Amino acid sequence: MGASDAYLSPSHQRSLGMMGNLEQLVIADSTRRNLAAYLAHPTHALMLAGEEGCGLGAIARCLAHNLAGADIVDIHPTLHNKQKTCIINADDVADLGNYVRDRRRNLLVIIIDGADRTAPGVFERLLKLIEEPVSGVHYIFTAHDLSAIPATILSRTSLIKVALPTSKQCECLYDNLSSRQKAQIKFLADRRPALICRILNDDQDFASRAERMQQAKSFLRGDKAERIQIISGLSEREQGIELCEYLLIMVKRLPDPNLLHYRLDLLEQTASRLQANGNVKLQLINLAVNF
Repeated sequence: MGASDAYLSPSHQRSLGMMGNLEQLVIADSTRRNLAAYLAHPTHALMLAGEEGCGLGAIARCLAHNLAGADIVDIHPTLHNKQKTCIINADDVADLGNYVRDRRRNLLVIIIDGADRTAPGVFERLLKLIEEPVSGVHYIFTAHDLSAIPATILSRTSLIKVALPTSKQCECLYDNLSSRQKAQIKFLADRRPALICRILNDDQDFASRAERMQQAKSFLRGDKAERIQIISGLSEREQGIELCEYLLIMVKRLPDPNLLHYRLDLLEQTASRLQANGNVKLQLINLAVNF
């Protein structure tokens, strides 16, 4: 399934092709109104912000298609040589100046998907482009973490915060699932339609996340030795981040307020350090010992 149709309801995925239709995306009503208002009067630069799995990239591509058809430049984080995580680096945006300098007869939309995952120097290049608007060129940025976006960029973009849809709105994504599968996916990705569809369309991804969910349950119930045993089997950065995510969900449901804030801080700190290329084993051992 293409990235841009990541969370269309099953009845619409086939007919809409790669770009989709705003009316058929599973999104919150308030967000839908804001997106429609943007399409009626598009700004030079737009920032879409929301939680992981809400489908920012899909929304960005849908908006871009509505504005410019196929005239879209789509830049997103990729895994570059000698890097451990996907980012946008200076090479990825180096040619943008050539696109915007040419006089254009048609609208052009430049998508910077995952703008909060960039290498040093990227924002400086982007700032030079968006601070001097070119007629017929629109920018759409997406970010899950607005704190990672410089004020110089934010001040030059309009902002739409993408709210999560209701659980009822997401029901159309669970067609033909057993009650057990539905319960599992709701736990893993409730109200995050893009993540729901990624899981539904990738059996391996679903199995991996389900395994991590079970590990999180065992981690939460176990003593220090059992927690260390669980993390000894994790070597990939994404595995560690997923474990932290599911533990965060579970810890927030605990009735014990005395440990709640400490554990939440520890989990958020561990996830943040893993995302920032911290040593996987050291961060997970610290989590297991101090949890």
